[in-house]
Amino acid sequence: MNDQRTADHNGEGSRIVTNRTAVAIAASSLLIAAVGILLARRGLLEAVVARGVAVDALPLYLLFVLLAGWLVIWSWGRLLALFE
Repeated sequence: MNDQRTADHNGEGSRIVTNRTAVAIAASSLLIAAVGILLARRGLLEAVVARGVAVDALPLYLLFVLLAGWLVIWSWGRLLALFE
């Protein structure tokens, strides 16, 4: 019984928690994409983007986009691995 508990908790934590996290990130990426498409179709996206980005904050935005992209790719990979 104790071996089963230790098998579920490997170096990266519980598999169930990791899978739930992956599903939550994948679902929220779909939701964000749907909101972006809705804003673009209504013409509201230009109002949000029209102000531009401050040059000194550009590395922070780039880091955020790269981390968010990595999280979405990881979560979709993990989610699709559940169906194999």
